[in-house]
Formats: sequence, structure tokens, C-alpha cells
Amino acid sequence: MDMTSDTRPPRRIFLAILAIYLALAVGYSAIVPLGEAPDEADHYAYIVYLGVQRALPVGPEVTQSKHPPLYHAMAAALSAWTGLDFTFLRSNPDALPLGPDKPPNFFIHSALEGFPWRGGALAMHLARLLSVALGAVTLWATWRLGREIFPRRPAIGLAAAAFLAGLPGFLFISGSVNNDNAAGALSALALLLCAAIIGRGLRWGRTALLGLVLGLGLLAKVGALALWPLAALAVGGAWWLARPAARESDGGRERVSWLLAFGHLALAYGLGLLVAAPWWLRNWRLYGDPFGWELVRATVDQRLGPVGLAEALWLLKGFFPTFWGRFAAAGQVSLPNWVYALAAVFTVVVIVGAVRFLLRLPSTVHRSPFTDNRSPFTAHHPFPFHLALLAGAPLLMFFSIYRYSAIALGTDQARLMWPALAAMAVWVGMGVMGLADWIKGGEGTRTDRRVVAGFAAGMALFGLAALLGVARPAYAPPKPALAAEAGAAAPLARFGDLELIGVELPQAPLTVGQPVPVRLLWRAAAPLTDDLRPALRLVHQDGWLAAEWSHAPAGGRYSTDRWQVGQVIADDYLLLPQPDSSGAFTVEVGVRPFGGDWLTPAGAAGPFAPLGQISYQ
Repeated sequence: MDMTSDTRPPRRIFLAILAIYLALAVGYSAIVPLGEAPDEADHYAYIVYLGVQRALPVGPEVTQSKHPPLYHAMAAALSAWTGLDFTFLRSNPDALPLGPDKPPNFFIHSALEGFPWRGGALAMHLARLLSVALGAVTLWATWRLGREIFPRRPAIGLAAAAFLAGLPGFLFISGSVNNDNAAGALSALALLLCAAIIGRGLRWGRTALLGLVLGLGLLAKVGALALWPLAALAVGGAWWLARPAARESDGGRERVSWLLAFGHLALAYGLGLLVAAPWWLRNWRLYGDPFGWELVRATVDQRLGPVGLAEALWLLKGFFPTFWGRFAAAGQVSLPNWVYALAAVFTVVVIVGAVRFLLRLPSTVHRSPFTDNRSPFTAHHPFPFHLALLAGAPLLMFFSIYRYSAIALGTDQARLMWPALAAMAVWVGMGVMGLADWIKGGEGTRTDRRVVAGFAAGMALFGLAALLGVARPAYAPPKPALAAEAGAAAPLARFGDLELIGVELPQAPLTVGQPVPVRLLWRAAAPLTDDLRPALRLVHQDGWLAAEWSHAPAGGRYSTDRWQVGQVIADDYLLLPQPDSSGAFTVEVGVRPFGGDWLTPAGAAGPFAPLGQISYQ
């Protein structure tokens, strides 16, 4: 069956790709613990403010309020009924500063996040599902963008959608609370409308829809403004392509056509500005300019020096791994290095495939009716404008982020490129199909379907492997640190139903300035209903407190209210007495529930139980 004469096969294939995406994105949203994505807790704080206060925040207190409110307002409307509380988000004191020996989780994930979700945890999961839905819009618009530009080669749009459906970096952000998802979806729709205007001509309804989408994109994230020049490319391209027909009629038609194009452009930009006007005017009134740069500078880590070539290369270096997949709030959970190496090879291969596809384009692309079956690179064919659209989107976004890097650090994250993601994916689709043509010696409906099916399956396995093999293990509870005989050991101290059954202290004297490694072994004697926080401290022989560290056991990866009865969990500390001093130090431990009072150990007069001594010399 010819895929050009029946749209049902491509639609069915796309629905299968969409199902893959939804399964994987929902999996990422459910498995990655709450708050463990870039700026996710801050985005949730913005949602909570809007949902509770029913007003926009003023000033830098809510850091993400530097962004327009569309995404956050949608999430607040979706989740306000849950209560939007913050009680479940508890910072992990062991997470910072980042390092190879540090746990990846920025938050302690207690039973308050357990299923069935409730309260703030439910609200955050609902916001994540909104992100998943927006990612599905991006996927659909990517498919349609490829089909709009390559109507005789629907496999290109399908391959582009398949690429996103299994891309771990896209799935991770699509399963998190982040306004980049709204910016990506709306910008993908804008690119699709621009392509339709170029290929199908100027229609007032289509232009008005483009203006609406441009305005909404700006209300999702200011970065989407970088793509606004593409509306001028689309309208100008449509006008240029129509000029031959105008010349064949009366002499006044060409001037009317020019004025008509100007009217379409004014409608697109005017409607976009009108939609975003309340946000611009509010910023102007509060901060003195429509972008609110005063607020932006107050809520970002500011760059002090100028930007140049080194910063551009720094951006590219950061974009690459985060595009393919780096997880956790600061991207500290990475795919194996060999995966990035394969991704680099794939990138080169795709570029080669895309170049070859373009070089052989006359045999694969539908000709414009204006060209009378001439090459798509001749004067009045839409493809040069479509190609400029596909190239312009990522270039404009990169330049915009580069300019923003002049005032802000931390911009080396691929999610900031999401407004151009649909165009980037279509380039991948071109490369995949160009490579397939090269290997198979030509295109064909059956061949294309097989290539798309195989590519979709491969990307799905990639996305699943990254989730189950990298992201999930990073946050998994530690293995019980117990030999069988330790399970029956008599407790050294008991704090309610939490028993301390083992202590490992340095036996030899330490050198002044050397940290003290301590390992405690805890056991749940009965079900623990509280998030208990041990505090280890060193007390000098003269009575002054030399060091103290309170945290959740096991680096915050396994809160006590999730422990099984009888489980023994290792709890490691590294303390450095301050100020440096020689002498003997008593090691003591106390326990208290999160936000509660100290528990008194059985048989003790105070909340701290002595565990032994270490000495410095």
C-alpha cells in the first residue's frame, strides 16, 4: 500500500510510537523520586504559590517566578485540590557539595511519597503528568512537521518521533516538573505552523493560530522568543513562492500580495504580543523592563566575566550529555561513558546520512506545483525555506542561550534547547532515512516501515535501559549491611524502636586535621512510623563540642519509615573536629524524628548515648 495515498498506516505507526513514549515517560515520572530533576522543587514552589495565593509572586523569594506563569498556572489549576503542601520535600544534608562519594538524591524520600500518593506528593505527580502530556504534544508536532516538509516520505517524521520517544534526556525532562516542556510543545506547534504556511500558503486562520501559539510560547518561557523570527521567514517564504502566480495576472496583484503578506506578519506578531502583553506590562511596572532582568539577576548565579568562544564550546560540551541523558537535580547521575561514545558515533552517522539525503533529494521529495516537477532547490520551491526553518530553529536557540550565558551560569543544559527540539529531531529523521537509503540502495514503502519499526524499537530499548539500568538504581535503597549473625546481636543503644547494634571506630590515634570515619549499624526492632534522624557528635575531653552531623541514615537514600523489621542498615559518617586539637574525643549519638524532639535512649539520663573514644595526636 502506498503510504502517500493512505494516511492510516503512518497514523497507526505514530500511535504505536506515541504509546512507547507514554509508557516510558510515565515510567520516568513515577520512578525518579520527587524533586530529583533540575530545578524541580523550585518549579513546584512556584506552582504552590499560584495555587495557594491565587496571585503572582513579587520579588526573588520564589526563584522560578522569573519565568512567565503559563506552565505553572496550568499545573496549579490541575493540582490545587490536593492541598499543595511541602511537608514531603525534605532536603538531604549529605548531597552537597557534589562529589563522587556523595549520594545523588537532593531530598530524603520518606513514606510521605509512597503510593497511593496524597497531598503535595500527589500534586507534584499531577504536575509531572502534565509535563508528560506536553511531551506528547511535542512528539505529535514533530511527526507532523516531518510529514509537512516531506509529504512523500512520511518515514522521516515517524523516525523523528521515534527518536524522541526513546531519548532518555527527553523522557527524563518530560517526566519532571519543568516549564521547558511547555516551551518545547508550543514551539514545536509554532514550527509546524510555519512549515504549513510555507508549503500551503497564507491563510488568515493559520496565521492567527501561529500568533496565538507564539504568544502562549512566550508565556511558557521567554526563551521561546528566539524562534519568533521564523514567523517572518514563513510569511516571507509563502509570499515569495506565490509571486510567480501574481505576475501572471494583472499588475496590481503583486503589490496587493506584498501588502497581504505584511498584514499576515502583523497579525502573527500582533496577536502574539497581545497574548503575552499582561506579563510584559507587569514586568515593566514592577522591574522597569518587560523581561524583568532585575528579578532574573536576583535569582540566578551570575556570570562575572565576558562570554566568548570558550563559553560557546562549554555550552556544547554540556548540551551533549544532557541531551542524551543525565539524571538527578544537577545531572550528577550519568550514563556510562561508552554510551556517550556510541551517541557521538550515532551523531556523526546521522549527519552523514542527512547530508547524503539532501544531496539525493530530487528523487525523494514531493515537488511544488509552482516548479512543474523541477528540482526542489530551484527558485520557487518551498523546500529551501523549509530547510532554513529546520536549520534556523536550533541556531537561533543556541545563539539565544549563548547570549543569556553572558549573565547566568548553569546554562549548559540541553533542555534549554527544547523549543528547537522538533526541528532537531527531523534532522535525525533525515539522517536515519538517508542512511537507510544508502544501505538498501533506495527508498520504498516496506523498507521505510521496517526501518522506522527497527529504529523505534531500538530507541525504546535505549530509553528503558537508561531508566532501569541507570536512573532507578541511583536512588535505590542500599542493600542491608548485615551478616546473618548480626541480626540477632544485642543492641548497644535503643531509641524507641530503632536499635543501634554495631559501631566501627578508628582504633589507632589519628593525626590532627584528619577526618574521623565512623560506621553505625542500625536495626528496626518494629515498624518505624517516623523519619528518624541520627546525629553523631564528637566531644573533646575538656567538654567542648568539636563536631556534629545530623542526617538520614545511608546518605539519605532510605528513610527509616520505609525500613523492614529486622533490616540492618549501615550508616557512615566522616567528621572533622573544629578547631583542630589533640586529645581524646568521646563519640556520641542521638536520634530524633524529623522536626521533633530528641528520643531518650533506654537507660540513659540524656538524649545522647556514648559509643567510645578516638584520640588525636
